[in-house]
Amino acid sequence: MNENYKNIRQAVREEIWNNVKLIESLKHFIENDAAFYPGYGNLGDGLIALGTLDLFEDLGLSPKCIEGRSKETFSGYNYIVMGGGGGWVKGLWETYLEQTITFLQNGGQLLILPTSFFGFGSEFVPYADQMTIFCREQTSYEELLRQGMPKDRIFVCSDMAFYTKEKHFSDLEVKGEYPVLQIFRLDEEGGRKAPPRTSVDLPLLFNDVQWTSIEQCVKPLRAVAGLISQFECVETDRLHMAVLATILGKTVRLEPSSYFKIKAIFDYTLHRFPAVSFGDRSSDYIIAEQGIRSEARLLRNTVRRLNLDRQAEWEQRVFVLKQNDALLLRLEKLQKKLRETSDEKDIEIKKREDLVKLEQNRCENLIYKVSNLEYEIECKQRNFSFSNKELEMIKSSRLYRLSERYYSVFRLPIFGFILRFFRKVIIE
Repeated sequence: MNENYKNIRQAVREEIWNNVKLIESLKHFIENDAAFYPGYGNLGDGLIALGTLDLFEDLGLSPKCIEGRSKETFSGYNYIVMGGGGGWVKGLWETYLEQTITFLQNGGQLLILPTSFFGFGSEFVPYADQMTIFCREQTSYEELLRQGMPKDRIFVCSDMAFYTKEKHFSDLEVKGEYPVLQIFRLDEEGGRKAPPRTSVDLPLLFNDVQWTSIEQCVKPLRAVAGLISQFECVETDRLHMAVLATILGKTVRLEPSSYFKIKAIFDYTLHRFPAVSFGDRSSDYIIAEQGIRSEARLLRNTVRRLNLDRQAEWEQRVFVLKQNDALLLRLEKLQKKLRETSDEKDIEIKKREDLVKLEQNRCENLIYKVSNLEYEIECKQRNFSFSNKELEMIKSSRLYRLSERYYSVFRLPIFGFILRFFRKVIIE
């Protein structure tokens, strides 16, 4: 096993790390509360997601992961980082077009990590100011330019699968005991009508998965890497099985798939590894057959999208019904509480009315007592006035004046004393 592959792998990782535009774009988006949308796909897409999540970890970034693939998936977000891959092949893979265009029409800002594009680009032109796109090879970059995308919105960077950390698979970098493992595609992107009998399309064991965490990616990738480690050489038209085998230090013989992707990535990155070679071969399918395959794929994708939309609609209906049930339950509770509150208020009002009546009675009694007291006072005042008049009449009479003179004699100092003494003797 040539140990030089480790140095080359590290050099590619450092190129990704030192890609100023990529790192600045990621930080800018995350600072604006961007969500991360990892792509759906097979185990190869899991390797792309693993490298992306490793880069996030090194940058200290932990964006929220969003899942789903209906056109409303991106609703509620202003910034989205979309994971890289190969889901942008006209007539073959059009997985993300509808939801992406809907997001852009609503004014969203989109960052697409290293991806291959074939036949796409003109759809993005009206929203170019809202997009930052990284291609994982030169051919896709030129395709986007040809489709009308401005140069200042598109850039080139190696596939994120190359950033995968050594620690995930270092214990599996062993010398293989068996000569060749063949991994050829069985889907529409494959270039062979009939892959060799000994071929095993391992990525399809984990197909149509959205890879959202390091743990989710590592477990199946290690299982497949453990199998690959048992062989000296891997022959494949599966790009990311080639990348995984390269990371493990294996000899890799690449064949093209149905479009330029593998050759373009070999020319941009994989050719640096001495143990990796590319053998160009023509497809087993004639042009008419390739068109039929593409039409069948588009039909299946359309049916799948319709089914997904129907499922999303039913899920939305179920959600709305659950919300309605919750609201009805809440309404019943509020009505019950309102009735209880109303009863309590009636009781409280009755108590207050009783208190008011009691206070009124008290006031009436007090007024009555005050009236009686005022009447008594008035009577006494009249009696007092009458007494005063009688007193005045008595004082003005001759008898009173005579008695005044009579009693004044008794108040004389010596003579009065003698008179009081004789009076007392006479009376006794």
